[in-house]
Amino acid sequence: MATSGRQKSQDTYEHIDQEEELLGSYLAALQKVKGYKASAIMTFRGEILAGHSADAKIDLRAVGNTFNDIFRNAHEASDKIGLKSCLELVINTPKGIIIMRCSGGDAPVHFHLLVIVSAEGNLALAKMELEKMIAPVLAEIS
Repeated sequence: MATSGRQKSQDTYEHIDQEEELLGSYLAALQKVKGYKASAIMTFRGEILAGHSADAKIDLRAVGNTFNDIFRNAHEASDKIGLKSCLELVINTPKGIIIMRCSGGDAPVHFHLLVIVSAEGNLALAKMELEKMIAPVLAEIS
């Protein structure tokens, strides 16, 4: 994909509005994971670039921002103890699992991926799909 006219900055996402539909297509693989509830591609600040929810109770704009704050705090905490920023965070609850994945603080664009699955959901497949999404999403928004 051509990048002319795009700024190379972690804080720049001006071109995303035109690409929200394309970014949303990357979430399709996650929707096939057993137990899928919701997913999103977010800026590192927690702004939803693309999202999908199969569960009416999950408002991605509200919960995505909250989970993103938790993830950013984990970034800071792990960095403070010399482990560098975390790349993944998994939150297990009695009824579901929240997985967040990071492009990496050193990536050309720092973004976060989120997927929520039921407690019986396929955690391993969800994590593999998130990992596979990093490079193509990064290429799209860089």
